[in-house]
Amino acid sequence: MTETTPRPALREPVGTGPEGWPTAMELAGLIARREVSAREVLDGYLERIDAIDPALNAFCRVDHDDARKAAGEADARTARAAATGEPLPPFHGVPTAIKDLHPVRGRPLCSASNAVGSQVMADDAPAVKALRQAGFVFLGATTSPEFGTVSVTESARHGVTRSPWDLGRSPGGSSGGAAAAVAAGLLPVAHGSDGAGSIREPASFCGLVGMKPSRGLVPSDAHYMEGFATEGVLSRTVLDTAAILDELAAAPRTTWYEVPRPEVPLRERALRDPRPLRIGLVVQPAFPAEVDPRAVALVRRAADLLSDLGHEVVDHRVPGLDPEWFTPRFDVLYATGSADTPVVDEEAVEPLNRTLRAAARRTDSLTYVTTVLELQWRSAEMYRAWDGEDGVDVVLTPTNPVLAPGEGALWEGQDADPWLPLRRAEETASLTVLGNLLGLPAISVPLVEQPGGLPLGVQLIGGRWQDGTVLSLAAQLERAHPWRHRRPAGLPL
Repeated sequence: MTETTPRPALREPVGTGPEGWPTAMELAGLIARREVSAREVLDGYLERIDAIDPALNAFCRVDHDDARKAAGEADARTARAAATGEPLPPFHGVPTAIKDLHPVRGRPLCSASNAVGSQVMADDAPAVKALRQAGFVFLGATTSPEFGTVSVTESARHGVTRSPWDLGRSPGGSSGGAAAAVAAGLLPVAHGSDGAGSIREPASFCGLVGMKPSRGLVPSDAHYMEGFATEGVLSRTVLDTAAILDELAAAPRTTWYEVPRPEVPLRERALRDPRPLRIGLVVQPAFPAEVDPRAVALVRRAADLLSDLGHEVVDHRVPGLDPEWFTPRFDVLYATGSADTPVVDEEAVEPLNRTLRAAARRTDSLTYVTTVLELQWRSAEMYRAWDGEDGVDVVLTPTNPVLAPGEGALWEGQDADPWLPLRRAEETASLTVLGNLLGLPAISVPLVEQPGGLPLGVQLIGGRWQDGTVLSLAAQLERAHPWRHRRPAGLPL
């Protein structure tokens, strides 16, 4: 009989304290004060990734050697700063990872597709460059679905990514790898992007904070999908999200569109309570969808907690929001979102994306332009939910109308109907896509614990350019009803 030695318990991330796993801001402070080294912090996360990620598949690439070199350079800079007083960037030496849809200088990018290859990128995307300049150490790339088009993180290229809360369920998408990594304590924060809810949905399913900032606040290579899509992070706290958005918003503008930069740093807004607000409770999907009673009960509980904090909560509707009108117009816009992605083998593109690319090629320019104009004209009516005579400061919704789907569920029946996976993804995004359409700031927070343990978030959508109001309200809720201590019970340790 062969004797086996039990594996020693995996250590907690460096910097873990009484409140739980460390935040990015806490780690940056420890590194700057030389209480820990960037290399020590990085090695702790790499150890956890090596032990836990085989069960999750949150990473499609981990750059052990390059990350250790970058952490060593960060430690050398910390030592110089101690001797000379040189200022350090705000997230100096803190590990993070970039979603595998966005260019990182010197690293291959495959967009989770067998059809793309792995071309090495010549430069960082603008938001990635801002994160690098903020001091983050990049340790690899997190998984996404092919071209980021659906609400689960499953692809032929990288396989299935699983939720650390329930290995039989998806962490959501398309920033599912990022969410799974942060929820499992494999990173303090992770980069993500959001074209219809792809930061907020996985944040909701994984018990995290995820914010889609205002249209144009975070620079990008182009006005992608008419400004539906933007970038941000997944984190465990509102303050981390706010402080990192300050860094992203300060990056040089690269497109025609400018937005007002926050007059007060978002980090400061997150540190102080908002004035009493008028909050509209909305359970009104933008796509055809049935809202699960558990999601309705959760958002009603959130409304009670907001009332307890002195805010006025009223039942509310968004005028002009009609799923039957919106869905075909969204489909025209969405099909073109990845149609220009260069591929080396069109036949290797996954079936849904082949369908979308074919639909984009059939769309003439007049149809496309008319669709964009119609969406803008209808949006003017929808803004009245915030700006009208009976408008509110913030709209409150469930983040998702349904619980996280099981592995493979999105793709069932696609041979008979190639559009079916998109319809299921649209159902999941039916409460988040409004923020993308209108370009409004929207955040998902894990305010209320679900019976049975599976996370499901609530969403706060602010008025135009009211990122600070949204973050201030979310942080007030976090202080009153902390969630940072929660962690998945089923981690494969």
